[in-house]
Amino acid sequence: IAGQLYGWLQASILPILVVLLVFSVAAGEFSCRKMKKIMVQLADAEDEESDRLEYEEEKWGALSMNLNVISQTFCMIVLSAGYSSNYLSSSEAARGSFLYACVVFIICMAYDSFWQIRYVKLIQLGHPEKLGDPSSINFQKKWLESCDEAEREVIYRSSYKAYMMLGRLMPILLVLTMLANLLFNTGMLAVIVVAVIWLVVTLTYTHSCVSLKGEKALMK
Repeated sequence: IAGQLYGWLQASILPILVVLLVFSVAAGEFSCRKMKKIMVQLADAEDEESDRLEYEEEKWGALSMNLNVISQTFCMIVLSAGYSSNYLSSSEAARGSFLYACVVFIICMAYDSFWQIRYVKLIQLGHPEKLGDPSSINFQKKWLESCDEAEREVIYRSSYKAYMMLGRLMPILLVLTMLANLLFNTGMLAVIVVAVIWLVVTLTYTHSCVSLKGEKALMK
């Protein structure tokens, strides 16, 4: 069954990527219009109305960003189905179809990346105090520095929940990749990648904890 599904996926790479591109553009443009409308209303809103609009902003922003990331990840998964020497050498039609699929993939990824910049600009439209150029490598640092204490608390608590979820998920994924290598001969690379991600996440967290404690001790 897995082989049949994989074969169907290889034969349908181009149409699936086209559907993903259309979905990305439609969802992205709709969410941008929705966010722009909220930002315009937020500029003249009173306190209670402002709280409601900020909630709507957060909700629509989260939904839009999730759809954007889903689009990118599915594009990568679908295109990777064609990364096979057996498939590319099977026929001229397969090579031509994969070439067009690569073009659609690049367009979709470029749109999704550009959309994220537009999303940040829309947030800054309603919150001029938010700093940072989304195309800069220091954007996250500048953005965090421009947030108030309440916003930082939300970011910190959400980040910790994400870390805890990864801490529970990574061992399960590691076991699954090991079993997949045993049963389907998927190779060691998947196991190594998952193990490296788990190590990086854990070491980054523990290093940050030690550094922050050290800074606190030096300040006393």
